[in-house]
Amino acid sequence: MGNVSVLSRFPVLRLLLPMVVGIVLYRITDSILVLIVLTVVTVAALLAMRLAGSSPAIKLKLRSYRIVPLSIAMVAVGWTTSWLFEPPRLDVDYLKDKTACARIETIKYNEQSMLMQVKLLNAGGDEKSVGGSHILLSTRGCDYDLEAGNLIAFSLNLSLVRNMGNPDEMDYAQYLHDKGIIYRQHTDAREVAKVGDSPTILTRTFNFRSDLQHRVLNSNLSPESQSLIIAMLLGNDDFIEPSVRDSFSQAGIAHVLALSGLHVVVISLIIWFLLFPFDYIRGKKVRLVITIFALIGYDILTGLSPSVIRSTVMIAFVFLSQIFYRKSSPLNSILVAALAILLFSPNSLYSVGFQLSFITVVALIIFYQAFELKFPDNKFLNYLYTTLLTSAVAMVSTLVLTAYYFNTISLVTVFSNVLVMPLIPVFMILGAVVLVMLAFGGEIGVVSSVIDWITHAIQAEASGMSSLSIANGGVYVSWVIVAIYYTIVVMLALWIYRRNVRWLMAAAATMAVGVACWMWQDAMLPRRGMVIFNSFNSTPVLYFNGSDALLWVPDVENDYDLANFKRWNRAFLAHYGIDSLRLVDSVKCELPGAVIDPPYANIQDLVIVAAGKGRWKHYIRQDSSDISFDIALITKGFHSNVATLKNLISCGSIILSGGIYNEDNAALEKECDTLRIPHYNIKEKGAYIKFDNR
Repeated sequence: MGNVSVLSRFPVLRLLLPMVVGIVLYRITDSILVLIVLTVVTVAALLAMRLAGSSPAIKLKLRSYRIVPLSIAMVAVGWTTSWLFEPPRLDVDYLKDKTACARIETIKYNEQSMLMQVKLLNAGGDEKSVGGSHILLSTRGCDYDLEAGNLIAFSLNLSLVRNMGNPDEMDYAQYLHDKGIIYRQHTDAREVAKVGDSPTILTRTFNFRSDLQHRVLNSNLSPESQSLIIAMLLGNDDFIEPSVRDSFSQAGIAHVLALSGLHVVVISLIIWFLLFPFDYIRGKKVRLVITIFALIGYDILTGLSPSVIRSTVMIAFVFLSQIFYRKSSPLNSILVAALAILLFSPNSLYSVGFQLSFITVVALIIFYQAFELKFPDNKFLNYLYTTLLTSAVAMVSTLVLTAYYFNTISLVTVFSNVLVMPLIPVFMILGAVVLVMLAFGGEIGVVSSVIDWITHAIQAEASGMSSLSIANGGVYVSWVIVAIYYTIVVMLALWIYRRNVRWLMAAAATMAVGVACWMWQDAMLPRRGMVIFNSFNSTPVLYFNGSDALLWVPDVENDYDLANFKRWNRAFLAHYGIDSLRLVDSVKCELPGAVIDPPYANIQDLVIVAAGKGRWKHYIRQDSSDISFDIALITKGFHSNVATLKNLISCGSIILSGGIYNEDNAALEKECDTLRIPHYNIKEKGAYIKFDNR
C-alpha cells in the first residue's frame, strides 16, 4: 500500500492539479495562443499514442503515459474557464452619459450612502454594448425603497476599479475582479430611479436574508449577540465591531466569525435531528436526501461562499455513500469539492477563504490519522486531546498564510479553541431557534437570555486570550516565504507517511533557504522613510525611524481615528516593524530625522508646508515668504488656487492630496501645469513615498 502513488489513491488529483495550473497560467497570460497551443499539443499527444500503440504490449507500456494528454487537456480547461469568467471590457467613452438599465443584485445601506452590485442589462437601448457586465455603484445619500431585484436607471460615468496605491495595501481591484467587477461609479442617489422589478432566485434569497438580519437587529438580543448570530448563521460579518474582530483574531478563533465547515456541520445536524420522524416510516434515505437539499438551500441563502460549498459537498458525499452503500474517502470528497468550485468559479482559487478552508481540511485529513490517540474510558481526555490536536494541525497548516493575509499570528489558538468550541454548537442551535421564531414574528425571552450569556462568555474568553503577550504580534511575510513554508509542510508529510529520511533532509534544506531569504529581505528593508498616504477624506503623513513613527494629519483635528488607520495599514506597519505610532496634533513632535510643527515639517531634509485646513492662510506665518519650501502639501480643506499659494510662499513642488474632491483635483492639476509648477497627484499616482536605509 505504501508503494501506491498518490495519483492512484486520489484520482481526482489528476484533474485538479493541472486545472489549477491552467487557472494560474491565465493570470500570467490571457493570450488566445495559449489555448491554441494546448489544444494542438493535446491532440498531437493523443494521435501519437494511438499510432504508436499498434500491439497489446505497446499499449500496455503506454497506459501509464495516458495522464500526459489528460493533464494538458485539464490545463486547457482551467485556462478556458478563467477566460469564460473574465469580466467583459466596456467602451467607457462610448457609454458615457448614456442612460443604463440595471438590476440590483446586492445592496448595502450605510449612514449617508448606498453600495450596490448591479448587473447592466442595456445602455441607451443597446444590450450588446454592456454584455451583462457587473459594476459597483455607490451613491451619495440613500433611497430606502430600493432592494435587490429592482430595475434601476441612471446615467453612466464608469471608471476602472483602481487601488489606492498605498504601500502593502490590499489588492482591492483584483479582489473585485475575481468577483466579476472591474468598473465602478459614484453618483447621487437622486439620480438613480427605480423603473421596475426583475427578481431572481439569488436576489430573492438576498432580500430574505436582509429581512432576517433586520429582524435580528430589532430583537431583544444584545448587540453583540445580534452580530454573532448574523455572522455565524447568515454569513454576514459586517456588523461585527472592529475591536471584537481584532480580539478574536489575536486569540486565534477568528474562524468562529466566518461561516465555515464547522457551522455547516452543526446546521446539518440540526436539520438531521428535525427529520427524525422519517426513521419511523423506514425513510432514512429520504431523510438523507432532504438534508442534502436543505443544505443546498442554506448555501444559497448565505451567499454560496467557497467554504460553505466545500462543506456541503463533503457532507453530501458522506450521505450519498450511505444511500448507495459505498465507502467514501474524505480526501477525495474535498478534492471533488475543490474541482467543482473551480470549474464554475475559477477565481475562487485566489480567495483567502477558499485557500484557508481547503488547506485546513486537507491538513486535518492527512495529519490527524498520523497522531490520533484514543482514550476509550475517558470522554474528557478524548475531547481534550482531539480539540488540541485539531487546533494544532489547523494552526500549523495556516500559520504563514494567515500571517500573509492578516499580518497576525496567534500562539494561543490551541488553548482558545479548547475553551470556546463547546459553546459554539449550543450557540448555533439556540441561534437557529431564534431565527426561526423571528421569521414567524415571535421571540422567546429565555432563549435570548441564554444566547446573551453565551456571547458574553465567548467574547470574555477571546478578550482574555488576546490580552496575553504571546497572542499579539504584527508580522509580515512575503509570498516567497509562504511558498517555502508549504514546500516544507509537504516534505514533512511525505516523510511521515513514507518514512524516508531524504524527505526530512530536503525539508531541513528548504528551511535553511527560507531563513536565508527572510534574513536577506530583512537586510534590504529601509530603516526610515516618509509616506503620504492616499486617502478619500484626509491626508495622513507618516514618518518612521526604526520601530517608532509619527502620524501627521494636517487636514483633520484631534479626533482622527488612529486605531482605524492602524487597522487599514496593518500590513505596512508590520512590514517595516513599526511598534510605536504617535499622532501629531498642534504640539511640536520630533524623531531622529524629522521635526513636525504644524503646519510645517522638516522630514528627511525636506521642508514641507501644509495648506488646506480651515483658514489656511492664517496658519502661514508672516515670515513664510522668506522660507523656501521643498514641498507644499495641498490637503482636502484647500479652497483657494495655486496662484495665491505661489504668491504667499516659495515652493519647489506641490503634492495634491488624495482627499481632494475630483473636480477640485482636476482644476488644481491643470493650474499647476499652466504655471509650470512640478506637482505630484496622489489620487492619480498613489502614495508619495521616500525611503532610505540611513
